[in-house]
Amino acid sequence: MTSLWHGALIDAHVWHARSGRVGRQFRYDACYLALPLNGFEEGHLPITPDGAGIWSVRLRDHGARDGSAPSAFLRKVLAPLGLAHCEGTLVTMPRSPFYGFNPVSFWLARDGSGLRAVLAEVSSTFGEHHFYLCHHPDNRPIDRSDRISGRKVFHVSPFLPRDGHYVFRFDSGPGRFGAWVDWVGADGQTGLQTSLAGPARRLTPRVLSRAAQKHPFQAQKIMALIHWQAAKLALRGAKFRSRPRQMDQRSSEATDRVERDV
Repeated sequence: MTSLWHGALIDAHVWHARSGRVGRQFRYDACYLALPLNGFEEGHLPITPDGAGIWSVRLRDHGARDGSAPSAFLRKVLAPLGLAHCEGTLVTMPRSPFYGFNPVSFWLARDGSGLRAVLAEVSSTFGEHHFYLCHHPDNRPIDRSDRISGRKVFHVSPFLPRDGHYVFRFDSGPGRFGAWVDWVGADGQTGLQTSLAGPARRLTPRVLSRAAQKHPFQAQKIMALIHWQAAKLALRGAKFRSRPRQMDQRSSEATDRVERDV
């Protein structure tokens, strides 16, 4: 069965459901790559850092955004938790020709006991980004049924306030990947549910080439869908919120355990 830790292509189904006065949900498909950091940096995968091709992964789009090695970035993030020994895999959508945009990428960190932490790298359409470091306070392995919560501190959607908190859940396989991120407002009500999940295939040159040829401009497609759905919300009367000045902090932790669905 395909392991994300050996390299995989994820045929992801993305779902968003908004509740409240202006409810709406939509789905679309997207191909994500699971890139084990050591193999990626050493050139053992069909796609290489800053390499040429229909699809590419540019180092300046991720992590420290200075072109440095992704594995060094992740170790630095995990070191204060005592998890610098963990191996990492980056789950991300590749760049298309002339363009790249990732609403969210996930840095998975595991050791022999299992998945220890997930760094969710959230990006806005304004070119801003924030890291939510998800882990248990005692760093025990994250089970696929665990729900971990953290305060929302980064403004993304003009139709949601910058308050409340997120509830994260992850499934790191084998044979699949899943990430569920729900937003709970200050009133305690779940206002937005999202998921990115799908089966994983082993990342081979043939699999990568065929997927890239089938979806050569998927990054442009995703950006167009984001604006299309935003236009629909605006036409339905959803409250538009001006973009506030982002907080100075560029990373925060999500460590609160959620005992039940919210």
